[in-house]
Amino acid sequence: MLWIILPLIILVGFGIAGFTGAPWLPTRRRDVAQLLDDTNLRKGQIFLELGCGDGRLVAAAAKRGAIATGYEINPLLWFIAVLRTVRYYPRAKIHLGSFWPVDLAKADVVMIFLIQRFMKRFENKAQKQMKHGATLVSYVYRLPTKAPRSTGLSWFIYRY
Repeated sequence: MLWIILPLIILVGFGIAGFTGAPWLPTRRRDVAQLLDDTNLRKGQIFLELGCGDGRLVAAAAKRGAIATGYEINPLLWFIAVLRTVRYYPRAKIHLGSFWPVDLAKADVVMIFLIQRFMKRFENKAQKQMKHGATLVSYVYRLPTKAPRSTGLSWFIYRY
């Protein structure tokens, strides 16, 4: 019975993530350090990754001393992210569920990867919620109307 249920959970998880605009596209390992360097992430800052996938950025941010939190809607990826982060970095947290209800107001750095058709909705959310001086990193896709402060190999950095 487990051999039927487990694959079904995996398929449903990836299907929900793709449908909600956040299919899993892992941040390339070679990009992680440079991306975090580009944000000027410092010890004690609050780092949110919205759609954290396997948790590699949450783990890297926590390793730098940030208070790192990830949100993941896919149960399999959530489980992998929990294993990757929480036991090694007690200040890291991984939540199972959608990031859309999450309040961004306290975050110093927010990381997002969404497909283009959801970027306007997220841009509106960020504009309303992000505090002055906070940094947003969008992986692969740009925000529709806000100009990036800088760009990396596959990311855009915005200052609020």
